[in-house]
Amino acid sequence: MKRIINVLLYGSLIALLLYVYNLDFLIFRDLRINYLWLSISILLLFTGFVFSAISWKVALNLHNVKAGFKEAIYSQGIVGFTKYIPGRVWTILGRAAILKNEDRELKRLSFISFKEQLVYLCLGFFISIYPVIRTEKIQEYAWIIFILTTLLFLLLFSSSLQRLFEKVWNRIFKKPISLPKISIKEFAQLSGVIIIWWFFWIAGFYFLLISVTGFVPFYYAFAFPLSVVLGLISIIFPGGIGVREGAITLFLISNGISADIAITISILARIWFLAGEFFAFFLALYFRKKT
Repeated sequence: MKRIINVLLYGSLIALLLYVYNLDFLIFRDLRINYLWLSISILLLFTGFVFSAISWKVALNLHNVKAGFKEAIYSQGIVGFTKYIPGRVWTILGRAAILKNEDRELKRLSFISFKEQLVYLCLGFFISIYPVIRTEKIQEYAWIIFILTTLLFLLLFSSSLQRLFEKVWNRIFKKPISLPKISIKEFAQLSGVIIIWWFFWIAGFYFLLISVTGFVPFYYAFAFPLSVVLGLISIIFPGGIGVREGAITLFLISNGISADIAITISILARIWFLAGEFFAFFLALYFRKKT
């Protein structure tokens, strides 16, 4: 288990460093930032990361896996950078592998992790419908978001659709897949925490926006959840690199922000979120000694 954790740790850090190395920091040379708003945005971002660990703890406890807050913080934060490794599997399996012991089966923990991520993604898509409908220049894409949201909800709750999806998947990829089943009660209990988590990140992104642009309508902040969910489903792009930045840029330009500022904000948003991931990572290292 220690070897798995070390592979996750060093592999994700190498992938992250490669990404940071390729960033163009010169774009921030002439940028004027309101550091009060920026500080508030970072505080809200960090709070959102704490609630992401609480969400993981709630998911475990709902399935009678007793995990404390420190364990949730550690297992959630230590694998945060695995999203920069191509593929999504380590993001889901990583925290499950860390919590595995004689009383906790890896398969069961992985299913719980996958289930929580599906609810998170489902809510993210639901939230993202609003900014697309609200923005006149990209309203025609609202139906795509709506269909994806509907399909995700159906996959979560419809056993017949789950069986059909599993059958089609097995026939195409020749590998079995089993989707986790979730009840309405489980969804409601998980959603309560995940919505709080999303709220802090959306509010944090809004303060990041106004730290650069000055005051803008609050719905501009919904560019962030839209970019996150699009990044999550673009499996071939580790960490949603390029996809998230492109989504934020397109959304802001469609709402009247100049192209230069929109591109700058999209890259700044990535660095801002990296700061949150570093916070979660070092918090995990701190709690590693406590677990």
